[in-house]
Amino acid sequence: MDWNLIKQIKGLKSISQIGAATAGGNAIAAIFWIYMADLMGQEDYGELGYMLSIAGIASTISILGGQWTMSVYTAKGVRIESSLYFISIITSTVSAIILYFLFENVGMSVYVISLVIFNLFTAEILGKKRYKTYSKIFFVQKIILVTLAILLYYILGAEGVLLAYGISYLVFTSRIISALRNHEFNFGLLRQRFKFWMFNYIIQLSNSARAQIDILLIGPLFGFALVGNYFLGLQVLGLFLILPLIIFKYTLPQDSSGSSTKQIKIITIATSIGFALLGIFVAPEVIPLVLPEYTDTVELIPLLSLAIIPRTVTTMLMSGFLGKENNMHLLVGNLIAFSIIVSGILYLPEYFDIVGLAIAYVLSVTIQTIYLLIVYLRTAKTQNLNTSRV
Repeated sequence: MDWNLIKQIKGLKSISQIGAATAGGNAIAAIFWIYMADLMGQEDYGELGYMLSIAGIASTISILGGQWTMSVYTAKGVRIESSLYFISIITSTVSAIILYFLFENVGMSVYVISLVIFNLFTAEILGKKRYKTYSKIFFVQKIILVTLAILLYYILGAEGVLLAYGISYLVFTSRIISALRNHEFNFGLLRQRFKFWMFNYIIQLSNSARAQIDILLIGPLFGFALVGNYFLGLQVLGLFLILPLIIFKYTLPQDSSGSSTKQIKIITIATSIGFALLGIFVAPEVIPLVLPEYTDTVELIPLLSLAIIPRTVTTMLMSGFLGKENNMHLLVGNLIAFSIIVSGILYLPEYFDIVGLAIAYVLSVTIQTIYLLIVYLRTAKTQNLNTSRV
């Protein structure tokens, strides 16, 4: 292997800064979730996943404009930070109050407000390409989360885990307060760019709906015990998707400022094949040794792992579309995936039992990827034709 060639990959230093913290932090979180799965049992674990899904959708609704808007425009030098913070803090507070009256769960309410603030804050840092700062914050947040979650679970149960999430995010609010004090609100900048950030907002809403609807449907239809197995399967899948997540955090601001990221995206997609093979053949052998209670997860994991490759490709395509402020197709892709996974969950288990849930997931992300890839290739072909004519 030519290490000198690897060292020449553009952005490798920045990626390594993001990657070390993201991989380390997510590894800590993964061990924590495996520990919680064993500690809580299938049904309670599934119920926690169900509450996290509801709170996750509420937080996405509350980030008016979406965190991608923050990354894209801060990378372009557009000063919209204080305006987005101000609006999103108000909307997240309203969402938190509504959730409290619906579920009487303080943890969910704190989680929503703090997650909104944290996501915007990290999006701002990434947009400004302060990768080292991001890495420190991400890693510290995971350490605080795991420590508090284990402690508060023994005191408050599942609500304590949600509360721990919220507190771990709120640690960094002092920096947001400083940003609000030092920068003037300029809502005119948002009005001028209304079409892009509103589309971004709708896309992230559709993305959140697509990502959470499976758990929200499985709970009432099949029970929280199956949700627990499915939720654990998604946690394992998330481990294999750490790399594209790292690369996306690097490439989005780079694509937004016009820098080339083609080389690193190709390498990431190629690497995803190896991760998919690990998920198909290795994970099903390890899970029974660690969590023998979760027998249904063993059936789900090999199929869910097939989604690693299309998920990686979609993530790389998303970065390019967002960087060029061309986000309409992302919305269409999310709507396609949403309709397929809902239909699949409702009908496929009748023929394939619980494996039908994994089939529905894989079909939804695969067809979404095919759509986005067709659009990307057509766009690239059109641009090449236009360039040749000039």
